[in-house]
Amino acid sequence: AQDAFANTLTSNLPSCPDPIRFTSLTALQARYRTEQLSLHGILLGTVVRERARDAATSTFPLPYTKLTPTLSASLRPFEDERLYVRWMYKHTFRMPTFNDLYYHRSGNRNLRPEQAHEYNAGITWQAHPMGALSDLTLTIDGYFNDVTDKIVAFPSTYVWKMANYGHVHITGLDATADATWRITQGIHLTTGANYTLNHALDVTDPTAQGYRVQLPYTPIHSGSAHLLLATPWGNMGYSALFASERYSMSEHTSRYRIDGYAEHTITLSRTFTIGDTRLTTRAEAINFTHAQYQIIQYYPMPGRQFRISFNIKL
Repeated sequence: AQDAFANTLTSNLPSCPDPIRFTSLTALQARYRTEQLSLHGILLGTVVRERARDAATSTFPLPYTKLTPTLSASLRPFEDERLYVRWMYKHTFRMPTFNDLYYHRSGNRNLRPEQAHEYNAGITWQAHPMGALSDLTLTIDGYFNDVTDKIVAFPSTYVWKMANYGHVHITGLDATADATWRITQGIHLTTGANYTLNHALDVTDPTAQGYRVQLPYTPIHSGSAHLLLATPWGNMGYSALFASERYSMSEHTSRYRIDGYAEHTITLSRTFTIGDTRLTTRAEAINFTHAQYQIIQYYPMPGRQFRISFNIKL
C-alpha cells in the first residue's frame, strides 16, 4: 500500500512560517494463518519533508526517513476452547503536528519526533453460552513501552507549552470483561468493565528530581463500567468512569496533587415506529452524584447535568 499526504498551515500572525509538509507512507504487509496460529507482519517506510516560507525557519528542512516494523502473533492452543494467546511488537514514531510546532505561544519549533518500542502480551477467552449467560469475553494484556522524546504539553503561567521528555518507560496492565445475559424473551442485560494500571516514569536523568516519577496528568489507576438493560418498552443504561489521583507537575507535593474522581451517568431511551419513521428519545443524567473534580488543575469539570435528545430516521 502507498499513501501520500500534503499538509499546510497558514495564519495572519507574522510569526507563522506558513509551513507545508509532504509525507509518504509505504507499507508491505504479510500474513500467515492456520486453524490455530496467526502471524501478521507490517513493514512501514515513512518519508517526511517540510518546507516553510523562510527556509531558515524550516523545522525539518532535510527529508526525515524512518523504517518501522510491526510483528504480531495469535495462538489458539485448544480446539474446543475459544482461548487465544497474543503477542505483539511494534516500533512507532510520531512527527510533531503543526499545532505542536507552530501554535501561537504554546508551540515549540525545537520538538523532535517521538519514537517508541512497544511490547504487548495478552490472553483472550470467550466462554461458551450457558444458562442465562449468552456471551462472555475476558481479556488481559500486559505491556511495556520504551519511549524516546515523548511529546507532552506542560502547563506554564498563562498557556501550555509543548516539550520533549527525553526517555520514558511505560509499564501497565489492561483488563476487560464483557457479558450478555438473557433474562427473559425480549429482555437482556449487557454488562462490561475495564481497568488500566499504568506506570509512566521519566527515566531521562538519574540525577534529576523527577527521575522515575509518574508523568504529570497520568493516573496510575483508571477504568470504566457500564450496563444496559434492553426491554421491549425501552432501554435503561448506567455508566461510570474513574481515575486515581495524579499530579500536574513532576514534583509530587500537595500543591500539585489532583484528587481522583468517579463520574456516574444514567440514561433512559425508547424508540417509536410510526409508519416508516423511527423516533428515538433519550434522557440522560450526567454526573448525577454531582461529583466535583478536575481533569486539568484549576479547571473544574461541570457538575450534575441533564440532557434530552431526539433522533428521527425517515
